[in-house]
Amino acid sequence: MEDIIIRGGCIYDGTGSEGYLGDIAIKDGIITAMGKLSHLSAKEELCAHGLAVAPGFIDSHAHSDVGFLSDDSYASKLYQGITTEISGQCGGSPFPAADADSINPWSSFDAFTHAFSAGGYAMGTNQAMLVGHGTLRTAVLGYEDRPATRHELNQMKSLLRRDLQSGAFGMSLGLEYSPGFFAPMEELCELSKVVKEFDGLIPCHMRNEGEAIFSAMDELITIGKVSGARVHISHIKLDRHTVHGNANKVWQHILDARKNGVQISADVYPFTASCTTLSIRCPNWSLEGGEEGLMSHLRGERRNEVIEGIRSHYFNAERAETCLISDDKGYWPEIVGKTLRFVAEEMLFTTDYAAAAAEILLRTHGKAYCIFFVMDEKDMLYFLQQDIGIGSDGYALTGDRQKLGSNPHPRSYGTMPEFFRLRREHNFCTLSEAIRRVTQKPAQMIGLKDRGILKPGMVADVTVFDPDTIAPRSTYLAPVALSTGVEHVIIGGGIALKNGKQTELRLGKFLKKTGARHG
Repeated sequence: MEDIIIRGGCIYDGTGSEGYLGDIAIKDGIITAMGKLSHLSAKEELCAHGLAVAPGFIDSHAHSDVGFLSDDSYASKLYQGITTEISGQCGGSPFPAADADSINPWSSFDAFTHAFSAGGYAMGTNQAMLVGHGTLRTAVLGYEDRPATRHELNQMKSLLRRDLQSGAFGMSLGLEYSPGFFAPMEELCELSKVVKEFDGLIPCHMRNEGEAIFSAMDELITIGKVSGARVHISHIKLDRHTVHGNANKVWQHILDARKNGVQISADVYPFTASCTTLSIRCPNWSLEGGEEGLMSHLRGERRNEVIEGIRSHYFNAERAETCLISDDKGYWPEIVGKTLRFVAEEMLFTTDYAAAAAEILLRTHGKAYCIFFVMDEKDMLYFLQQDIGIGSDGYALTGDRQKLGSNPHPRSYGTMPEFFRLRREHNFCTLSEAIRRVTQKPAQMIGLKDRGILKPGMVADVTVFDPDTIAPRSTYLAPVALSTGVEHVIIGGGIALKNGKQTELRLGKFLKKTGARHG
């Protein structure tokens, strides 16, 4: 007898092949049979009539690394049909740390996963973890604006190699953030050569996604060329009005790099607003020393220099109106859900929006997060039409508004449903192709060999959804709303979502990369 049989759905195996009516049998966490299975019985049967049955969706770019510390449901992702997230992105991961006294207590990937298991923690989705270059650099030389010495570089390579050997899937770069933007090309290439040894992936939040995007892409392409490693552009976008309309040129740049032998891929989210820390608008020099370094400047003699650096981003009321404050980390709750313009004019009584941004940073200890409405819809739709992954760039969060003190970007709750909704509206690819782009494609990209397609012998991560109704409910002003249209979600052979409702099971694991080529 099987554990579970999913009956009567239209099966899309994740390869891009057209769907066909059939059943899927699951036993001991593994898919055992597919097709017409009326001769088999199971302990539990799930009805999928009129629904699409697909591999569990894989979020190509997520920040759910330690979400279990605050809420183990991971509901915002599970209700999207997501079963696995690729986390440790943008140069930041929960490990490694230099010592136990660090802000980050986990010295290694092994120590992190051991602490998760030993501490009795649980989580709602799987996580495939990357080693964050920024975290790695901080562990060895802190937030200093200088090249690493040969000894320090060897230390970083040793820590990286250790965590890759333990099953991390690659190394992420956050070159628009401190301390990532302090790293010279030599350091990035040398570390990338270590990733190449393990056939890992190097996702990169590039140094620039606006006027200097092509030089930023060239830097990543060079890293791929010199190291031989597979490189990846995270959340590809054009985030400045002066370069809107150039999506086709950006994509052609990627195609040209591939013709020249560079293995380069990308992901995108289906929204025209980004979300990140407000400190990203500060000049790089002000972030030497991290948040504490920035605080010292904002309290000291160089405050006006910081403000002038911010002014290049926010110089008028229109720009300030496109900055929506999403999280204050508990320091100034009154500003959450307000625009920078509102805070400046109505709360700080000024029209100097750069000075207001500096004050927000000071009062929130540099931790304020903002939603920035900076992209053009035509560029976004162009990228969505291409053969690239779909990544939320979001967090696994509770579905209970009362438990959440922030106003997060709706991508945390609605990325996959919005992708499928836009596919329906704009018809930029077939349903089977859309499913491939959130299943097999990211699995191959990151190196997951036992997930991403439906066939006997694969781990039973399965999402059953209605392709005609799947849609987000989350909005920018009311983001804490779970998506609709996903009927059942199975993770590792257990039922995580049944008849549109999350069960009590928390089935997520930290996955380990296996079978990597070494040498």
